[in-house]
Amino acid sequence: MSRAVEGRAVAGSAGRPGARGRAAALRPWRTGALTAALLGACGEPVPADMSPQPALPAVPADMSPTPAPPVTPVTPAPACEARDALGDLQWLPADLRLAAVLDLESPDLPAAIVRLQDGVRAGHGLPVVASLGLGQLGLQLDILRPQLQKAGLSPRELALLHDREGAVVWVLRARCDLEALQARLAAAWQLQVRTVTGGSVAEGRRDGVDATRFAFDVAFLPEDRLALTPPGSASALRRWLSGPPAAPLAGQAAPPPGDVLSEIPAAPIRGVLNGRSLQAPGASTVPLVRTLRATADALEIDGQP
Repeated sequence: MSRAVEGRAVAGSAGRPGARGRAAALRPWRTGALTAALLGACGEPVPADMSPQPALPAVPADMSPTPAPPVTPVTPAPACEARDALGDLQWLPADLRLAAVLDLESPDLPAAIVRLQDGVRAGHGLPVVASLGLGQLGLQLDILRPQLQKAGLSPRELALLHDREGAVVWVLRARCDLEALQARLAAAWQLQVRTVTGGSVAEGRRDGVDATRFAFDVAFLPEDRLALTPPGSASALRRWLSGPPAAPLAGQAAPPPGDVLSEIPAAPIRGVLNGRSLQAPGASTVPLVRTLRATADALEIDGQP
């Protein structure tokens, strides 16, 4: 090799240390680290120049990852079970012919229904129309209660009313969000909600969807009550149940039906009958206002067994 070439090789080696040069450069560090580890194991203090290097500084706060905002769990609105009593009965119209309050949660209700049906069929001088309705009370409830459950309604109490013309109306109380309740009933019973003066009603659809739809329309009343009415009568019966007081059928001296019912001791079935409706044979002298109370053990009419 010529001296010029040899000189370039030597110069290149000086500019780029080879493997031996790098190993030689690392050897003192390895020796120091090993010595520090041995001294620490033997309990000897480690010289300052051989102490482990401090950890890397923490990442500045302004460079830390931004934490995700906390996720607030969405709590679904509680389903409305509508397990309500009717509450105050002062809303009952004075000109109704029959009002009966049923305690649907009473274990004695089935036996009380049997007592009532047997009693009205036996006479007692009750109005004929009311007797016919009360005599079929068990059958009516067997049809109605599954429909209420289908719509998510399980009322504690249910009122059976006959209006001045004898129309059958069922009233219950459901303290639920009104719009949610209306949507639920419309879907379950194939009804269409519409607004009327002073409130709203739900009526059977007129598009011929199903001829076997729910047998009633619905009138939405004050204080979370709703009335199940014969088809086509929801608006009129809503006015009757929530409008100005009417004149009593039994005369101006007759006490309001709500007051009469409130005075009847608690029972699975309590009722009041008003007016001069057609009486059963031999009942020409019966009073204009009559009361019913049915338990599992007896049927009381006008407070008498």
